[in-house]
Amino acid sequence: MRKLPIYFVLDTSESMVGEPINAVVQGLVTMLGVLRKDPYALESAYLSVITFGTEAKQLVPLTELSQFQVPKLILGSGTSLGAALLLLEKRIAVEVTKSTAQVKGDYKPLVFLMTDGEPTDRWETIADKFLKNRSLQLVAIGCGPDTNLNTLRRITELVITGAEANQETLAKFFKWVSASVATASQSVDKTGESKISLEKFPQDDNLKIVEETTPQQKTEPNRFVFMHNKCIKTKKFYIQKFEKSGQQTGGFFGLGKKNKYTKAGVFPLDDFEQLSSSGGISISTELLDSTNPCPYCGNESWALCSCGKTHCSPEIKDAKKSLTLTCPWCNTTSDYGIVDSFSVGGGSG
Repeated sequence: MRKLPIYFVLDTSESMVGEPINAVVQGLVTMLGVLRKDPYALESAYLSVITFGTEAKQLVPLTELSQFQVPKLILGSGTSLGAALLLLEKRIAVEVTKSTAQVKGDYKPLVFLMTDGEPTDRWETIADKFLKNRSLQLVAIGCGPDTNLNTLRRITELVITGAEANQETLAKFFKWVSASVATASQSVDKTGESKISLEKFPQDDNLKIVEETTPQQKTEPNRFVFMHNKCIKTKKFYIQKFEKSGQQTGGFFGLGKKNKYTKAGVFPLDDFEQLSSSGGISISTELLDSTNPCPYCGNESWALCSCGKTHCSPEIKDAKKSLTLTCPWCNTTSDYGIVDSFSVGGGSG
């Protein structure tokens, strides 16, 4: 039987933490429920999920719709878009049957790529290759104000932009994806041709098709900084997210000023893929105008171990005294005292 291969290539960088990644999972679950009620989709659609954060991974190989299960999406540092495109190319070569003189192969693969930020690896060469590839149909969606539309236009001619990577926007996108897969399934079933027809895109103020004349939206470099923490009591992992506040500090005569950051949320995570080396931006704690309490034990202070990792800490009330703590990262026991500031961050969205 000829398959209609459908690949979801999803950004799982840490900037997707919270509502965005939850909305993606919910969108996949809702889409699955809709498609399993469609006899044409059940007959021909095969789904796969590839993610890219710290690295690119295929979480689900190409699987028939009736057997497909939504995988757990694990966040990581970095946005390895180039690696994801390379992996997608390799998996299509293995999983999609090509037509020969004797046998018709599978239908043209349909790819939905979703990201919310800039790539952090070398992506340009493979992107140009995908733009010229007519053996698949790729739809890219850029979620939120930090998406570089020119990057996505370098991958595909069909780019969709969403104002925010939130529940409302992503629900609309996956509703359209569900309708498009159903339309494509019915189209190939009736015609037997490899040409894929998509549902007409319902544009609104939050979700639009990017035209050739659409200007690149103004993005804010380093809008977020992330702290990777562990709880001193439970040793469980969590992320602190900080956003530029619009205020600046330091400098003389307007020179050398630095951006200040305010808390944008704290997120406990069961799993997270660390960068093998440092990446992203680091800032001094003096630039943070507020912090988040530990989501596990409630400690409102945090400390930097000699291993370079941060963790929550009980408050040191007397500057002349110190606390003896065991780092939940490296299990080293040390004395901690009060310092004016230190560098934190290194996370990359």
